[in-house]
Amino acid sequence: MTKVSVEDIQRAIAQLGEGERRDVEIEIAVARFAGDKMTVRRLVDWIPEVFGVVLLPHVAEVVLPVTFTARAQDGTWKEFPFEREPIVALTLPIAVALYNDGGRAVFSSVVKRSSMVVAVNKALNAGSSLDGVVLAGPAMSGIPAEFYDIKPKAPASFWRKLVG
Repeated sequence: MTKVSVEDIQRAIAQLGEGERRDVEIEIAVARFAGDKMTVRRLVDWIPEVFGVVLLPHVAEVVLPVTFTARAQDGTWKEFPFEREPIVALTLPIAVALYNDGGRAVFSSVVKRSSMVVAVNKALNAGSSLDGVVLAGPAMSGIPAEFYDIKPKAPASFWRKLVG
């Protein structure tokens, strides 16, 4: 998995936060610094979802998700914990700071791209009460499950540690 820097996340937030831009424009702008297509997809898809996690508890008393899904090559959907995507942990403090300390225009532009926020908005606009609702995590349709389906390395045996 390609590592993503906090600086790249901040750059992507700046691109996502520039008002009503089309997805393709944002993807082109992020591709200029992200390096590879999968990193672009991760930045563009994940950052709004993290912003949504910050916003949603302020909108309704919902139970936030702790997992997301991604589709495998065989067409099945697999579930993963948020911790599997490092962008989540790196983006969360930035999103909280923008929400709490200003930057609401940028925050608003970014969070509108969250699939979870879109779903909650639809339910609220339909007159539904969301108090106590358990939200499903986002479905990462542009990132294959195989990307996250990392098999942990087996720990080295006691003897292997001693003798190398």
